[in-house]
Amino acid sequence: MSKQVTRIGIIIGSTRPGRNGAAVAQWVYEVAKQRTANEFELVDYKLPHLDEVYPPARQGPTELDK
Repeated sequence: MSKQVTRIGIIIGSTRPGRNGAAVAQWVYEVAKQRTANEFELVDYKLPHLDEVYPPARQGPTELDK
């Protein structure tokens, strides 16, 4: 009987310019892939329709707030 390997995705979810999520995910991936019981993969979701220059807390009022 063969042993089934669990595949784990490390998700990069930030869409903002200059995002730090990619660097953090790469670090997690480098540490995680030293474990041989599982397989790891970086998954970068590109969500351009959610791009924001600033976090929501730093932005001004929107049309919904008026």
